[in-house]
Amino acid sequence: MLFLFQLIFLLMIQDQPRQVLLFYKNDGEVLLKKQLAEFEKNDAGMKDRDIKVMSFKPSSENNDQFKKWKIKETDSFTFILIGRDGGEKYRSGNFVLHQDLFGKIDAMPMRRSEIGKH
Repeated sequence: MLFLFQLIFLLMIQDQPRQVLLFYKNDGEVLLKKQLAEFEKNDAGMKDRDIKVMSFKPSSENNDQFKKWKIKETDSFTFILIGRDGGEKYRSGNFVLHQDLFGKIDAMPMRRSEIGKH
């Protein structure tokens, strides 16, 4: 029974993209642009790993996201990697190279099983 539940759960979360959430304030906008440019230069790797990127600037409509992910008021830039299961896998207050991001994802068990299917 437990195995069946785990199998159903895995099938459900495989449809969820991985997410990179970028939180920034005015003084973090330079890092945001640099991070987005890094993703654009490595678009094939982003698509291969099914990564959806979203950015959030402080505003009334984004307050819930800032609270949910516990972004501090003092943080000018925060990078968060969310796995297919919806859990936080990595967080940084700095620019993240695509090699580092891809390495973290490629080391995940679900990603390793995805690679095995190709």
